[in-house]
Amino acid sequence: MDEPKRYRDTTTRARAAVRLQRWAIKHRPKPSGGQRPVLVAAAVMLGSLVAGALIGTGLEYGTPGGGATVVVPLGAVPDTPGEDAVLAPAAGPEPGAAPAGFAYEEPRPEEPVPGPSAQEIEAMVQDLGLAREAGRPIAEPEVALWERNAVAVADLGERPMIAVVIDDVGVSPVNARRAIALPGPLTLAFMTYANDLYAMTAEARAAGHELMLHVPMEPRDPIWDPGPNVLAADLGQEELQRRLLWGLDRFEGYVGINNHMGSKFTGSLLGMVQVMAELKSRGLLFLDSMTSVSSLGTGLAERMGVAHTSRDVFLDNEPDSPEAIRWQLAKLETIARRHGAAVAIGHPHATTLEVLAAWLPEVEERGFALVPISAIVRRKIALAAARDADDLAAARQ
Repeated sequence: MDEPKRYRDTTTRARAAVRLQRWAIKHRPKPSGGQRPVLVAAAVMLGSLVAGALIGTGLEYGTPGGGATVVVPLGAVPDTPGEDAVLAPAAGPEPGAAPAGFAYEEPRPEEPVPGPSAQEIEAMVQDLGLAREAGRPIAEPEVALWERNAVAVADLGERPMIAVVIDDVGVSPVNARRAIALPGPLTLAFMTYANDLYAMTAEARAAGHELMLHVPMEPRDPIWDPGPNVLAADLGQEELQRRLLWGLDRFEGYVGINNHMGSKFTGSLLGMVQVMAELKSRGLLFLDSMTSVSSLGTGLAERMGVAHTSRDVFLDNEPDSPEAIRWQLAKLETIARRHGAAVAIGHPHATTLEVLAAWLPEVEERGFALVPISAIVRRKIALAAARDADDLAAARQ
């Protein structure tokens, strides 16, 4: 998910089909007899291209060699289909055009590739002479804002946690209110430049949702416009601070920020150090949307003591396809079961909201705890503290 892109044209659907068929070819059982693997792969890919361009790609899969495709029940989808499965074209997306004004970022793996390591970040900090800025003591509030503004959750027991974050809220007031009406607690990330923010955020908080600030950050490709007061890598310190403060002061009651676009800016050490310093001084958390594998967000937040986490799944790279969104929700559940927690990011798109409206009332019945993003961050901090205590105990032995 590097730069924004609308997924309403047949070319993109064709590309999506090709990507899926590449996976299928890679995992296809070896052909028997005189079959030629290269010709078989080419034929499958060509068919996929045509089918994807005409009807889109769905969530159905079947056995090699044809036969009826099988729709996998929600919640039963493995990380990847079995070795004997071949992804197949399914029925096209249901009617319903995406509303004007929404931009969707390019797809990335559901489980993000980690950004630079702690050692790599430390080397960058030293090379640029930012050790003092990235390591200086920063006065923090007695009670961090992210804890003060967090939505309270009941005892979760041992259930895996799932946080659903809806980005870009407020750009479309109609869809913002549809998102607010969903059962929660959800985490609604309101765009800095949306209108009527005080009224909408108050309505969202009254509905039991947690609030975040969705901050425009510079993408790699300048053709895409993230919006006004974007945080850019080549800004001077004074102008960057002005834009950052403008966004942070747009409304109150939020727990932290996450990046809108930002595939270039989140890789800028100088800019991200300044952002993290401001977040720490206010006691706000950072959610890394992971729009780039070069993002310094998570590693730098760790180094500077900023509460943080990162997304695991993007829900709606294919915003017109209910099947694709359900597939992503199933992957979200799988990750949550494996790791104990998972974070999804979606958008207030009509199809996404419709799928969530059906999925949310059932998620707890399947053994999960739907939580705000602050609960995921609190769990992360507790696990880190437990590991540190174990390490200290081991060192004393």
